[in-house]
This record gives sequence, C-alpha cells and structure tokens, in this order.
Amino acid sequence: MASRIGREIRLSPVELGSQIAKKVEINLASGNPDPAVMPVKEIEEAYNEVIENIGFKSLIYPGAGGQEELIESINKHFLPLLNVTTKDDMTVVTSGAQHAMELISKYFLENDVVGVENPTFVETFNTMKLRASVSLPFDVKGDGIDVDMVRSLTKVTKIKLLYVIPNCHNPAGVTMSVEKRKEIAELAHESDFFVIEDDPYRPIAGKVPPPIKNFDNWGKVIYVGSFSKILAPGLRVGFAVGDRKIMEKISLLEQLDFSTSTVNQYVVSLLLKKGLIKDLSSRMSEHYSNKMKVLTDSLTENGFDLFNKPSCGFFLLLDLKKDSWSVFREAVKGGLSFVPAKPFFLRGGNTMARLSITNAKEEEIRRGVEILRKSVNQL
Repeated sequence: MASRIGREIRLSPVELGSQIAKKVEINLASGNPDPAVMPVKEIEEAYNEVIENIGFKSLIYPGAGGQEELIESINKHFLPLLNVTTKDDMTVVTSGAQHAMELISKYFLENDVVGVENPTFVETFNTMKLRASVSLPFDVKGDGIDVDMVRSLTKVTKIKLLYVIPNCHNPAGVTMSVEKRKEIAELAHESDFFVIEDDPYRPIAGKVPPPIKNFDNWGKVIYVGSFSKILAPGLRVGFAVGDRKIMEKISLLEQLDFSTSTVNQYVVSLLLKKGLIKDLSSRMSEHYSNKMKVLTDSLTENGFDLFNKPSCGFFLLLDLKKDSWSVFREAVKGGLSFVPAKPFFLRGGNTMARLSITNAKEEEIRRGVEILRKSVNQL
C-alpha cells in the first residue's frame, strides 16, 4: 500500500500543458525562460573555465548546504542585486527553488495547517499540501494577498506556514504592494507563523518593492530564490535564506540527497563574480515586459478583458468565462497549448487559464490569442 503522498500525488497541469506544447505549433504553456535570451554561450564558457581551473574538485560530492564559494557569491553579489537585506541569517544552496520548498516542508510540517494564496503555484504548493492536515486559501487581489483575510483567519486558526509569491505571481501575474509586505511580516510575528517568500522572478522583474524578508525583525520569513529564470532552469541551482537555527537543520536535510550539482554550483558562482547575472537582470525585465505587452494588447484586441495586467514576469491569468479544460481541448486542435488553471486554485478557478509569454515569439503570441478566441467561440 502506498503512503499518503504516493496515493495523493497527481500529474501537474503545468507538466501536462508542457507535454502537449511539444506536439503543437504555439506554446503559451511553458514556464521555461525564453530560449532567445538564455546565455548558453556564457554558461558553456563557464563550464570550461571551472573544469580547467578547479579540476576534480568541481566533480566531487558537494558539502552540506552548498559549496562555500557559491554561498559567499550569493551573499556578496546576488542578495544585494535582489535588494535582500539579512541580519544573522544563513544561506543554504538547493537544487532549485522547488527543492528548497521540499526541504522547508520536511522541516516544518507534520499534519499542520498551512496558508496559501488562492490561486498559487500548484507544483510548489503540492509539497506542502501533501504534508499538511489543512490548507487555507487566501484570495489574491490586484495588489497581492488579501491581508485582512489572513488577519481574520489567523485569529481563530493556528497556521504553521504561509506561502506567498510576492513578485510577478505565478499564475496570477500580480505584484504585492509594499504595505502588504510589511503587514505580512508583522502578522507572522504577532500570530506566530512562518512565511515562505517564494521570489524566483525578482532577478528579471525590474523595479519591484523590497522583499518581505526586509521587514522581518523576528526571524519569521524564509526567503527562497533561484537562478532558473535569469540563467537556466536545467542548472537546478536555488537557495534559501533564513534564521540560522532553522537553516542549519535545512542544510542537514539537503545533505540527505546531495541533489545540487557541485560543478553547477561552481559555474553559477563564477557567473556571479563575472557580473553576467547583473547584466542580464537589467536586460531581461525589458525583454519580458515587451512580450507581455504583445500578449495583453492581443487579448484586448480579441475581446478578452478579464485579466490583471502583469507588471513583470512570465504569466498572465485570464478568465475565459467558459470551462478552461473544454477550451484547452479545442485550442490543442487548433495548434495552441496553454495551462488550464483550475488546479492552481483551492477554491474556484474553473474558467481560468494561465498564459505564458516565454517560449512563443511575438507573432506566435498574436496567433495563439486568435486561436484561443476561436476556441472559446466554438463552445
């Protein structure tokens, strides 16, 4: 008999949309960065330089919690770029942000209550959901999570973790206001819960408010970042920053699987030192902003009006006003893949679709929206 996790795990709608995307002409489903701006040549050169200069040491087991060289590079070069201020915190390197969520969930959760935005990123949330007894959904507005709702419910229900995506929300596309960030940090202290601040899009977001972590004076916020959106997701390098006592335990949990590649850690460290990531960050936000404008303009021109206009990131959440799975099946016939967004919601979401701007070229985005309109009209 399988465990609870074995029984309850399901195929992610993101994975399904990505699988289908390989078989159709236009991909508005994928969460991969745009191949046109992925620094493949620079990454190749970094691998060669690491192997030449570091040799076998780059190919042995990594230390618990990450290579010291990368941790130092993150603390010195990346956190200041991200506007993340820390006190006596500790940084742990992980195999991408998703691995960080897995480790944090392992550390904190044992049939506890978790709070989550509604909608939320289903793939990351699943690792918490499968270890929690109850998951409380908090609505997402145009300026982020409904803090009043969090305040009200935490007065009557004890939660262990609150999971939020403050910038370029996946899938909602919204960015949390600075006022709400301050309130969340204060509420975590007052109501004694921990916050997982999932912030993988900040490196490509342009100007966004300071992290929730910056307003945390009590060690209640764990900041999770990633190099997947700014470099390449296949490198599988992310990190988490939090209270030292907690992160020391997280580093021991990371050691259990040693899944974060040693050579990849050295490569990312080198690219940080060379300033490539800083240079990319300044260019990426404009690139994705331009593509998002193509999407929003195309939606408006085709009669779609129920969406929040994202200020940054890869994704837009659209209300199709019809069952999104039915629209999806029609769209695939026409050569388009997107992600039906119902699984991102704990409550509602039957008519919602997540559209991505990353893999499709601008003209493909326009044609994809036309296919989407025809698919909706056929139902």
